[in-house]
Amino acid sequence: MRTLSLIFFVVFCLVHWSNVQTLDPIGLKVSAELRGFRLGAAILVNYLRNQIDQGQYNSHLIQNYQLIVPGAELKPQHIWIGRHNYNFVDSDWLLGAAPESTGWVQENNMHLRGHTLIWAYDMRLPKWLLAEESIISPNDAKNLLSDYIHAVVGRYKGKIQWWDVINELISDYPNTRPFHIRDSLWYRKLGIDFVKYAYQFAHEADPDALLYYNDYGIEAGGFKANQSLSVIDWLQSQGVPIHGFGMQWHKNLTEAVTPGDAHYQNAQQFINRNISFMITELDVAIPMKDDQPIDPQEFDKQGALYRSVLELALHFYPQCPALLTWGVTDRYSWIPAATNDTEGDALPLDKNYQPKPAYLQMQEVLARVVDDGFYRLSPVSQSDSCLGVNSNSSSSTVQLFTGICNDSHAQWNVTWQNDGTYRVSPKVAINSALSVSNTTTTGYVFVSSWTEDATQEWVITPQDNNAYRFGPRTAWERVLAVDETSHIVVTNYTMDPSQQWLLTRSFFL
Repeated sequence: MRTLSLIFFVVFCLVHWSNVQTLDPIGLKVSAELRGFRLGAAILVNYLRNQIDQGQYNSHLIQNYQLIVPGAELKPQHIWIGRHNYNFVDSDWLLGAAPESTGWVQENNMHLRGHTLIWAYDMRLPKWLLAEESIISPNDAKNLLSDYIHAVVGRYKGKIQWWDVINELISDYPNTRPFHIRDSLWYRKLGIDFVKYAYQFAHEADPDALLYYNDYGIEAGGFKANQSLSVIDWLQSQGVPIHGFGMQWHKNLTEAVTPGDAHYQNAQQFINRNISFMITELDVAIPMKDDQPIDPQEFDKQGALYRSVLELALHFYPQCPALLTWGVTDRYSWIPAATNDTEGDALPLDKNYQPKPAYLQMQEVLARVVDDGFYRLSPVSQSDSCLGVNSNSSSSTVQLFTGICNDSHAQWNVTWQNDGTYRVSPKVAINSALSVSNTTTTGYVFVSSWTEDATQEWVITPQDNNAYRFGPRTAWERVLAVDETSHIVVTNYTMDPSQQWLLTRSFFL
């Protein structure tokens, strides 16, 4: 029976994933970058340093994310090895040891979230600290807390934009402590004020860093969310700097997210307190048996949930500036070990680094900004003109026209390619496509026969003035533009109206 199930699973995957695996997605990072949004993932430094899986871990991370969060290497258990004794080997490799030095993060044009300064329960405190509890006075505890936070935050001042100052403060169940927080050495020595001190010390060490509180089980409201809001109210009433809340979002398929529901209402509660929020540890677990999904069709359900969570984040942007997944690939996820292998496959890339429906759904949310159909394309700088071709041939020049903008020579079929890009074809030569050559300098734009080449695919991004930016896949940071002689070119983006395009929908039988 197990053999038959395995055969079914393999056959299903070959059919279900065939279209996915033939794609060459442009990368989630590009799609997010063009929207001004940040996507991130949790990493382990040793994986990066050792270039595991023949470098695939690093390359897929760099292709898909602008932001990382170390899964372990910035936590007290890893760094704080004794009184005034710190292990900065891994964090220095990431960020550089001195203010002017750089590390892997800067060299790969990444950003980094600091996670976490204080994990607010004993299980996650350094063992040496707990061993000394009997000789630690309240004043000593405050000095230890101050010394540690100043040492870590100060060392990376200006290099870490966001810090999780406190992680998982609220207990899962009511108790007699203020705000129903967890018990910890810090609480036993300093009371609830340890929370206030932690934020104050972090702000002193780096006044420009944005300080967050991070927790799980918060997303849909309820007991822990209410207590977290009360903690924020208290901190703000004390004049303590707190800038954001991290919502972890470890989910399974029993949950749905729809506009206006409890998830949206709960997020608004934090925004109402003039703080931002991030989705910091997203994964969506699938029921597993023998290291395989019990129902492979649940990949589509997983994709739909990833999509709806990203839609929520974008709905609240810029108050929600980023979304991070807790890992890069199913090959290295914490879920199987934490659930005795009853759940897994929780991330957008599978164990072979192939994009799953979750990946493609996220890319579509970010990059599919125009419905398929026929359009007139006019530069904002010359809105009475339109882009067109001068012949019906599949090999043709493109130029601006006036007076023929309702003619089929000035109509373009814009089609989503399921990989983060669009094909743009003239109506009079539908088997051809807008193409570009030489994207490193001023690029020449023309129409050529459609061959599915990367030089024929375009990314499209909405602008603030109801116009759109077009960029070639092969140089997505550059743009389709009209130069000073009215030639159609690809050039560096300067936000000029000649680089932004109005799309007017046309309908043809």
